[in-house]
Amino acid sequence: MHHTCADYEGNSGGQACVFPFIYKKRTFYNCTNENSDGRFWCATSGNYDQDKKWSYCSDTKYEGSSWGQPCVFPFIYRKRTFYTCTDEYSYGRFWCATSGNYDKDKKWSYCADTRLSANSQGPCIFPFTYRGKSYSSCTTDGASKGQLWCSLTSNYDESPKWTYCKPSKPLPCHFPFIYNGKSYSTCTKDGSPGNQLWCATTANYDTDKKWRACALQDYEGNSGGKPCVFPFIYDERTFYSCTNEYSDGRFWCATSGNYDEDKTWSYCADTNFLKLCSGDTHLIVFIV
Repeated sequence: MHHTCADYEGNSGGQACVFPFIYKKRTFYNCTNENSDGRFWCATSGNYDQDKKWSYCSDTKYEGSSWGQPCVFPFIYRKRTFYTCTDEYSYGRFWCATSGNYDKDKKWSYCADTRLSANSQGPCIFPFTYRGKSYSSCTTDGASKGQLWCSLTSNYDESPKWTYCKPSKPLPCHFPFIYNGKSYSTCTKDGSPGNQLWCATTANYDTDKKWRACALQDYEGNSGGKPCVFPFIYDERTFYSCTNEYSDGRFWCATSGNYDEDKTWSYCADTNFLKLCSGDTHLIVFIV
């Protein structure tokens, strides 16, 4: 991969940001606009107080083989799953893939510095250990708001580094989908980096290369990822399955027996069903 350097002004000749860095005896984990003209900047060494080296931060993607096309998360690089930008093999500048699979498409852009932080760079490591339990996918366990996350080390208990598992476009799984000419009606580990369950988000992965990691648990929503309750009442109708009515396309469920009264909900685990149906008294086949 060939990388060029951008000139961000400052006094460091366009060197990459270094996170964390010390400024006025305080530690900064991302770009700051303190004592500037409003523009975000970063130190280009670990200690601005000593070295006085800095650059303005880029707030947009730029250059690369995609010439500034937006990042796609997650993406596959060297058969690993990334939900963050990375500086691997790039001389210190963070970059991202602009398709779901860099290994196949070789499409990338440099990342906006303003989206970087010191604590969340790197690939998810699967499997990883958390509280003595092994995980082969992102999890909501231990998350205060029910958001999916992964460890950036093989053992979170010993080295607690992590990132949220947030896709760029949180599209739902599309069942069935085609992968390598075969039809899939559930999430699969076939061809997966790190033995992770995944699904296509269009009808044909072979042509579109659109995918997401499958959630094994109900997640987010205003209930903080509490499990679904079936059946539930919504809009004075009875639902026996998750639904995508009045959502962004993702399937959700009530987390009490009556959404109309309690208004609590979560997004549904992608692995809970063979095929989701929505509407009155529709049934689905659950995987046990």
